[in-house]
Amino acid sequence: MTERLTADIAVVGAGPAGLAAATAARQSGASVLLIDGFAKAGGQYFMQPRAGATGNSQSEAGRQAIAAANEAAVEVLSGIEIIAAYPGFRLLGTGGGRSIVIDARAVIAANGAHDRVTAFPGWTLPGIMTAGGGQRFVKLNGALPGKRVVIAGSGVFLWAVAETLLDKGAEVVALVEARRPSVALASHLLCFPERWLEAASLYRSVSSRVRRLIYGRVVSKALGSHRVEEIILADTRGGPSETLGNFDTLLVGHGFQPNIEVTSLLGCKHRFDDGRGGWHAAADQDGRTSVPGLFASGEVTGIAGYRPAALSGTLAGIAAATDLGFSSGTCRDETGRLKRQLTRARRFGHGLGRLFAPLPVLAQQATDDTILCRCEEITKGEILSAVLEGSDSVHAAKMWTRAGMGRCQGRMCRMSVTACIAEATGRSPEHIGFNRPRVPCRPVALADALVAFEEATEGQT
Repeated sequence: MTERLTADIAVVGAGPAGLAAATAARQSGASVLLIDGFAKAGGQYFMQPRAGATGNSQSEAGRQAIAAANEAAVEVLSGIEIIAAYPGFRLLGTGGGRSIVIDARAVIAANGAHDRVTAFPGWTLPGIMTAGGGQRFVKLNGALPGKRVVIAGSGVFLWAVAETLLDKGAEVVALVEARRPSVALASHLLCFPERWLEAASLYRSVSSRVRRLIYGRVVSKALGSHRVEEIILADTRGGPSETLGNFDTLLVGHGFQPNIEVTSLLGCKHRFDDGRGGWHAAADQDGRTSVPGLFASGEVTGIAGYRPAALSGTLAGIAAATDLGFSSGTCRDETGRLKRQLTRARRFGHGLGRLFAPLPVLAQQATDDTILCRCEEITKGEILSAVLEGSDSVHAAKMWTRAGMGRCQGRMCRMSVTACIAEATGRSPEHIGFNRPRVPCRPVALADALVAFEEATEGQT
């Protein structure tokens, strides 16, 4: 039996942005449904551990945000994946044996981001995970993905992952950062004294405990028979490569890319900025998008971190409720203060994003027989053949090769396929585009999808 729910505002995603948005909207008087695919609210940053697993300061902050939402009487639907979103704002969700149709007057997309994945020879070997996946494994289960770990890629997040693993007793054999220390990074940090203590604490915590800190190298190849045993590290300036072994797990991460399935399905405008994670929903400071009634907050609007995510969520919740005729009770001065805080927080996060944007050398690591799309097992050589036949966009490559047509709908291969086409054609990623999601945008049981679709289209022409 399909459940039918209605609300003034549906918030998709229960991380820092979604929790803040739902709480602010509900405190303004709007009825709010907060929907999230995880079993518990909190998202990746505020992830709540399973029973018996110990948390940390982030999970504690998450418990406080969840408590605030509960106190405001936000209705939370956990373990529900949104598989479709239609204009007018009808959402379809499934999970835990439930099929749900939600009709809302407004939608706030706050469904976060996922790892930006890059392909290299051997990246599909067992023992290799994304950096975000490795951290999630620890946070959720209180267990380690491996005992001797190499963390490689680019960005401050690698250091946070290293600290998470070290605190749980892992041996971090090496932290491999593609970028070299730079004056630009130091200058950026100097402009934000409020972040100095946090940055210094993270640096001391990790640098004193990892076995090696390696700068200016990227993973160019992984070797192993049944699982990863060694990796080859290429010098980003063309110097000699290095072989690294004696570890059991490799975590690779080059930042995050926004989850734009909901905003894409609902048709709002998107922009491309490599420093913000690539394609993201275009929204003003109040979260308003080009589609009236559709708001976006947090990482959906570009990767910046949890502080701006929470601030933008609060502003989006207030704006959505206000546009529906509710009075937020938030004075203009308070809203202005929140916007000033958001501007500064985003300036810090976006600045780091530009400084640690993926290097062009990453696209050069994959060889013609390297699989780029794991779902459909499409190689770089097949993508290049499609380019020679005239496929000069991600969508055209998908039609020609099926790359991005699998279960993840291109979420995992988007960066590698885009980089391959850009390298072969000289076109910018912005002109290469991205694949629009198709319904259902998440893997679900066929029976659930059919029931939900029947209910969603009932009475519609």
